[in-house]
Amino acid sequence: MESTAEVTFSELKQGLAAGELQVIDVRRPEELQADGRMVGSTNIPLDELESALQLSEEEFRDQYGITKPQKGDGNIVLTCRSGRRTKLALPIAQRLGYTRAKIYAGGIIEWKKNHGVD
Repeated sequence: MESTAEVTFSELKQGLAAGELQVIDVRRPEELQADGRMVGSTNIPLDELESALQLSEEEFRDQYGITKPQKGDGNIVLTCRSGRRTKLALPIAQRLGYTRAKIYAGGIIEWKKNHGVD
């Protein structure tokens, strides 16, 4: 089992501002409507994550509007509402070869508390 690498609020905010992170928000779309989203993040609901990461690069771009993360990328960060789903999403990503993926355990709750939402 891979170790769980986490990013802090400040690392996430800095990385997003610099365009250096690929943040995948695994909440349901209606939650983004209700709670807001991190600017620069991509929404791939948890129940779609496994199939999404198995799409071809072209299919992934067509569906999610971004370049598909590469398996060796060390800048993939998974997030959700409170951190619970990130702990479910990480093993899925790791099993599919995204072994350097990290999580932001604070989720949108901590992000908003720290005024990260635009």
